[in-house]
Amino acid sequence: MSLKESWRTWRRQFKTRLPYVRKREHRVLQKKYADLIDAVDGLATLASQARVNAVHALNPGLSGEVCFFVSFAAQSDLKPHVVAHITKLLDAGFAVVLTVNTDLPADAMRVPTHLAQRLSGVLVRENTGFDFGAWAHTFALCQAAGCDTSIWTRLLLVNDSIVPSSNADHFAQVLKRLRASKADLVGLTESLMPQRHVQSYFLALSGAALRQPFVQSSLQRMLNFPTKTQVIDVYETRWPGWLQAQGLRIEALFPSLSTDPLSSDDTSLRWAELLQLGFPYLKTRVLDRLSGAEREQLGF
Repeated sequence: MSLKESWRTWRRQFKTRLPYVRKREHRVLQKKYADLIDAVDGLATLASQARVNAVHALNPGLSGEVCFFVSFAAQSDLKPHVVAHITKLLDAGFAVVLTVNTDLPADAMRVPTHLAQRLSGVLVRENTGFDFGAWAHTFALCQAAGCDTSIWTRLLLVNDSIVPSSNADHFAQVLKRLRASKADLVGLTESLMPQRHVQSYFLALSGAALRQPFVQSSLQRMLNFPTKTQVIDVYETRWPGWLQAQGLRIEALFPSLSTDPLSSDDTSLRWAELLQLGFPYLKTRVLDRLSGAEREQLGF
């Protein structure tokens, strides 16, 4: 951790131990929860109510290991790392459905032909609800298309906030560990803030979990929350706990390297240590801070 990051961590820890809540923090929390209540009280629509166009029809015969890959697109072309990542997943045996959240019209999106031919569906969706909204909507559309989700052996939920390393061995080893896990919900990393939870950029539901009525109903009830913070507060942070309360087992393949909740985001703060442990990704926000030479040296 750099000196600057260490200073920020110390300041956060110091402030949390103060015996009062500062006025600014109180105002922020008031607005945060007022907005959340408004969203729950009718302003947030069901995930499945967003506008969507299937530019490549869903395959009703989906079986085995399925991946819902969600990407946000501000432009007509997919991000290069999205194409590379999906290709890795296809090569590893996953049937991939790509859902693009965008403000662009469906006919403006360009998916490379060589990739589209290998996909099990391409959906261009109204840009609402972020990744959880898109995952839940894709699940509903698969069921509507006649897919028998009860025969799926695994459902991988992935978003475009991670970039895969060129280290093929690290990627293969992580998939091997994922497939060997006995857990019902597997994440790659975890955070301890505000409570311990697996982070949601890469989640895997087992076939047994997919057959649980609670899992299916929770996906059907998901909302298009209007802010990323609300999605994190309700779904990333709470959804794994709800599943655990139903008796499902949760596992992070790379447990937290910190015991401090305020600095437990290893993908941002300890990414170099994760890479040394065989973690096959970097967050896009981390890569944006690195030079071209640093990226090349790290295999990105």
